[in-house]
Amino acid sequence: MNFLAHQFLSFQNRELQIGNLFGEIVRGKDYIYYTPEIQKGILLHRSIDSYTDAHEIVKKSTKLFHLRYKKFAPVIVDVLYDYFLIKNWERYHSTPFDDFVDSCYSLFRAEFNNFPLQLQHIVHHMLQNDWFHKYSSFDGIQQTLSGISKRSKFENNMEEAVNELIVYEQQLDDDFKLFFPQLIEHCKKFIATK
Repeated sequence: MNFLAHQFLSFQNRELQIGNLFGEIVRGKDYIYYTPEIQKGILLHRSIDSYTDAHEIVKKSTKLFHLRYKKFAPVIVDVLYDYFLIKNWERYHSTPFDDFVDSCYSLFRAEFNNFPLQLQHIVHHMLQNDWFHKYSSFDGIQQTLSGISKRSKFENNMEEAVNELIVYEQQLDDDFKLFFPQLIEHCKKFIATK
């Protein structure tokens, strides 16, 4: 899952949200250097990614992109699933989307000076370019995938995947609606048992 879904799946717990964000950059056992709640958010981030990558519904979505995009197909689906989260927002969250985004961004600004430089760089670009709202449109998805494509060490054509989104939108939407409630339950159980 991508940035927005990770924040959603922190269930508006500030420490989990920050830890989940740290999960983008903290590798291996380095999570032990953070507070217990931040550690929990980092481990939640990893659990979300592992659960998502192994799930049969997600693999079904990813297959639609394998032929043209090969190893980048899962990255594309991560971004597209944020698009479908926004499209179906009211189904999953009682807080209006714009209010949720404002709350996340306010938290990131308040904590910005506590972030490692690598995370500051990511969050600076996120806030400057309003990534969360970008995920809500085809143009924004194309810009997002183009940005990821340019940062990749390997040649790819990820930004073209918006064409498949147009073709397979209903199928991907159906996949997302089946998968996301299961991911929500997985995260709630993970948080309750850690």
